[in-house]
Parts: sequence; C-alpha cells; structure tokens
Amino acid sequence: MHPLPPTPPASSFAPSAALACGLRWRLVRSGPPGAPGLLLLHGTGSSGQSWASCLPGLVEHFHVLVPDLPGHGSTAAFADREASLPRMAQAVAALLEALNWQPHLVAGHSAGAAVMVQLALDGHLPAARGLLAVNGALEPLPGLMGLVAPAVARLASRSALLPAWVTRHAAQPRALSHLIASTGSRLSEDGVAHYRQLLERPEHVRGVLDMLANWRLDELQARLPQLRLSLWLAAGLADRTLAPVRSLELARRLKGARFVPLPGLGHLAHEEAPAVVNGLLTELLDHVYTRDDGTLVNKR
Repeated sequence: MHPLPPTPPASSFAPSAALACGLRWRLVRSGPPGAPGLLLLHGTGSSGQSWASCLPGLVEHFHVLVPDLPGHGSTAAFADREASLPRMAQAVAALLEALNWQPHLVAGHSAGAAVMVQLALDGHLPAARGLLAVNGALEPLPGLMGLVAPAVARLASRSALLPAWVTRHAAQPRALSHLIASTGSRLSEDGVAHYRQLLERPEHVRGVLDMLANWRLDELQARLPQLRLSLWLAAGLADRTLAPVRSLELARRLKGARFVPLPGLGHLAHEEAPAVVNGLLTELLDHVYTRDDGTLVNKR
C-alpha cells in the first residue's frame, strides 16, 4: 500500500466556487486526487463548515468534497425558493456532474443524510458503495409535529421581516447557547462562532426556512427498502433533536443497515467528536472495499 500523504496545512481547506444547476456554490475540496472520494453533506441550518474539524483527519485517507447546500452558507438559493428534498438532491447531482467527480463514500448529517439517500435512490451515486448517516433525519416527524412544522415554516418563509428578526435575536449569546444546548451537543468556541455567523445572515435564514417549508420525507421513507448500499446509522445517545431509537429501529428494518451508537454525543456529533466520526468512515471504507496498492476493489 502506498504511504499516506502528510496532513495538509489549513490553507488546503480554503473554499472555492463552482457553478451548477443555475447556482453558484461554495465548496471545499481537498485531499489526494487519487484517494477514495468522500462527499460530506451538512444538515438544515448549518453549512459545510460544520465538517471543518473532521477534514484534517479525513484528507489523510480521502479526496473530500464539502459543499454548502442551496440556500445555506454561501451557496445561492433557488430563485423560486422551492427547496424540496428531490430538488436539493438533483442540485447536488448537477454539482457532481459539473465537477466530473463521484464519491466512493458519502456521509450526511441530519437532513443531509436524507439528501444523501435521495441521491443514491435516484441513481446519482454510481461509484458509491457506503453511506454514513450521522443522526440522520430520514423519516417524517411523528404525529402532529410532522403536520404542523412544515406549515409553520411555510408561513415564516413568506415573511419579509422574519429573517432579519432572527438575525437580531437568535445570534445573541444567550439565545445561541440555548439553541446549541437543545441539540444535546457541546461545541468549541469555533463551533459556536460558526452558527453565530450563519444566523447573522438573513439570506441564510431565508434559505433554511425555504428548506423547512418544502421538506417532505414520506416518499423517501417508502423507498428506503430499495436502497442497495451499505448504510450505517450513527446516532448520538445524547441527541435531543432526533431520538436515537429511531435510527436503531430503522437499522433493524433495512437490509444492509447497521446501527452505531455514539455514547455521550448529541445531535452535532461530528462537530463534538470528529475523530470518532472519521474512524467510522475509514472503517466503513474497509467494510465495503478491499484496498490493495492504492486501488479500490469492491467487496460486493
């Protein structure tokens, strides 16, 4: 096996831009070009920066692509603001096509896991063999909450004043600390600063509301048994946003799925414990591939 390259300097993680699906994307791309490809997708309300602490360890093993999803961070929103799950996945697929690049593994956090699985089910990940969901939001919210939440988001997304109000209030230290604590996670100062910077941008808040207003998971849930890739469902046992038992139950129902408990970690597990999530990704690679002299051989 070829020796691993040295960990690149922080400058190697500088963001770049790309045009795809009529949108201007912000993305980070790093790691040896010949290494296994890894696509990282963030969740609702976040950005690709949420994976920053994972990158130094990952680029020792992977060629990594980390985009901001449409309407999030510094990637443009859809002009008509119809940010549904299928459309989000189609946009990511268009980005991969524009870059002429395909991942061997994909990891998605929270709603990013839904985008990941939608990509796979729609045939947009021909080279991928393994998927890692980190506190994946792959099923509709139960009961009344599942009916009310999108309707409230639709009303909020139509408000011309709400995004500006959120930027004034949600990014305040006390409000932000409560928001992060409600996920069950404890973040570093840099992690908290990332969310403060996002919440200070009305265009980001608007993009989040657009996504929430159009998000439907019923069809994805019905199609989950069609998934043919290895799916590992990592769940923080301290997650206060999504009950970890839902990942456990889903793993029991799906062929080729595996439940991975993450003791002591909350919803933002990849930000709290990047080494743990990185270890899962290298383990998943070994699970679905045999590596020999720098080449990948599909075990399946």
